[in-house]
Amino acid sequence: MEINLDTTVWEKHHILFWVLIGIGIYLLVLIIIYLILKCVLGKKLGPLWLYLSYLTFSLLFWPFVEITSNPRRRRMWLEKSGLKKGHLYLEEGIGIGTSPILASRIVGKDGLVYALDNQPLHLAILFVRSRIRGIKNIRLIFSDAAQTGLKSKSIDTIFICDAFHEFSNKKSTILELFRVLKPSGNLALWEENKRYADSAQKIIEEGNLFNLIEREKVFMKFVKPE
Repeated sequence: MEINLDTTVWEKHHILFWVLIGIGIYLLVLIIIYLILKCVLGKKLGPLWLYLSYLTFSLLFWPFVEITSNPRRRRMWLEKSGLKKGHLYLEEGIGIGTSPILASRIVGKDGLVYALDNQPLHLAILFVRSRIRGIKNIRLIFSDAAQTGLKSKSIDTIFICDAFHEFSNKKSTILELFRVLKPSGNLALWEENKRYADSAQKIIEEGNLFNLIEREKVFMKFVKPE
């Protein structure tokens, strides 16, 4: 009887067992990647618990929402940011790459899109999405937001979509954005809620580098003085 009971229990729960093993391996891989990025490569990342929660629970649902949602609203923010055909465009904190893909269509073959993120998974997703669509004017940058590696005064428009509040060194990031942006170039931000937007505006204005020219609830646009 005991052998039969054990066999029955195993038959009922062995699938769950392997699911838990898979989850454990996935978390272990994420922890190893986190330690390599932070300790070996010196990347500036948030706390481990935030990194794990972001790449587990939220990542299960977020890509589906992003990919299936209507892109018109995101395209509207890009156009309001001043993005035009032929522009050199930089986005920091790209998520799964919805904005860079839309931006690549706006700037056209004469323009160029730089997509920066410190999460390899995000860059990998955008790489696959852009290749599927045959997009050739997107360049991926694996780096912290404060270190773009781009030439000074080379970018026409910068857009940060619901990511500025996650940047670890916001003041250094603002200095870097000022460096790479052309005179009269635009820096636009869209944040998830008003609290994040108010905080972003305050930090940017404290730097006295950009002039605010538009604020609409959670969207704001700054210009770099000539």
